[in-house]
Parts: sequence; structure tokens; C-alpha cells
Amino acid sequence: MFKVVIIDDELSAREVIAHQLSSCCDQVKLVGEADGVESGVALIEATKPDIVLLDIDLKDGSGFDLLRELDQIRFKLIFITAYDRYALKAIKFSALDYLLKPIDSDEFTRAIKKALSTLESENQNLKLNAFFNNFKFINQEARKIVLHTASSIYLINVADIIRCQAENNQTRFYLTNGKQLLASKTLKEFDELLSDYQFLRVHKTHLVNVNFIERFDKLHKLLLILKDKSIVPVALRRKEEVLSRIQKL
Repeated sequence: MFKVVIIDDELSAREVIAHQLSSCCDQVKLVGEADGVESGVALIEATKPDIVLLDIDLKDGSGFDLLRELDQIRFKLIFITAYDRYALKAIKFSALDYLLKPIDSDEFTRAIKKALSTLESENQNLKLNAFFNNFKFINQEARKIVLHTASSIYLINVADIIRCQAENNQTRFYLTNGKQLLASKTLKEFDELLSDYQFLRVHKTHLVNVNFIERFDKLHKLLLILKDKSIVPVALRRKEEVLSRIQKL
């Protein structure tokens, strides 16, 4: 039986989550609830849970304050939050799990089952280090992204990504150090994450960091030549957007 705690400053929210937890999976047991940073830290230290469902806004601080109070994260973390653009962006960059309020029961069940399936394999501390970096610098240059491959979890500087290429339901990353990583998410998901950070979808299978564009052959086959000498096709419908972005560099 896996132990779960709920940390949320709203009693009604805790009641809803507890009810969903009791009906979603017979492998989990709710072992405690808390409504703030101080009480949440005490609860975690006393119960040593496998999964923590953590609200971002607490009565005496934030969920982030709570996490900073802990010496080490030995549990699977699922954030629960109302929409917050910057916090949500940092969470997604860091590949952390989250649920938006009001919580959908099907999404809740999927999140719990995913947490159970990855309890032993994921490095939660690495992801949280990435999160705190991203939350601090989300509108600046120093940001990192967590990439899952079949065998490992990588923490990558966004500025070191030259381009991304779709491979079925996965995405291959090409990095400045010459390495390639095959990440287990679709190009569409990474496009949504990176589009605000100098990345441009130039083709249905290609996402490019515009800082690495060297030349655009717009007369013949619509090709981008990048600084690492790779050649990327540009879709005809993307031609004007590519030209516009290049002219702004």
C-alpha cells in the first residue's frame, strides 16, 4: 500500500481530493492532510509518504516554500494549482506533474497511476532543482528543460538546443555539444513549451532555435542551413513567418 498526503489550504479542496483518491486506486492510502507550510513539513516528516499532492498557494506561504524546508525529496510530487502562467510554465519545463483546479477525475486518476508507475525510476530532486531555476529565470536566458529518454532523465540548457525533429511520437534533440537525445514526448508538446524562447516550427517535423540559423535558401527547395551545417526543410506555408523572424534577428 502506497502512502499519500494532501497539502492544501482549502478544506473543501482536500475533501474533493480525498474522495477522488479513495475511488481511483486501491493501491494508495491517505495517511494525512495539512493546510500550510509548517504543518505540511511536519506531516511529511512524520508519515514519510510515497506521494504528496501539493497545492501551490498555502495559508502561511507557498508549496515552493515547503519544498525548500525539506532536506531531501523522497516522494513523488504532484502539484495542484489554479492557473498561474509563470508557475505552470516552470512546472512544464521541469517535467513535473501537476493538476489544475477544478480537478478533473480522469486526469486525477491518470496522474496517480503515473506516479505509482514511476516512483522508483524518477529523480525528483533533479526535477525540482530545474523547477526552482526555471521559476526564478523563466523570463530570462538562464532556463533549463528536463528531458526523459528511454533510459535516463537529462537536465539541458535551452540555449544549448540547436533543433528538434519529430520521430513518430518522440522528439530527437540536437545539442551544441554534438549529442542527440530522443525524448519521450511529441514535437507538438515541445513546440508549445519552447515557442516563447526563440524556437520556431518551420515544418511539421522540425522545430529550430532561430539563434542557430545561418542561411535560408528561399529560392529553390526552401531550406534552412544551420550553424552546425545541418539542413532543415521549411514548409511553404511557413515561408513568410520564417523570413519575418530572420529579419528580426
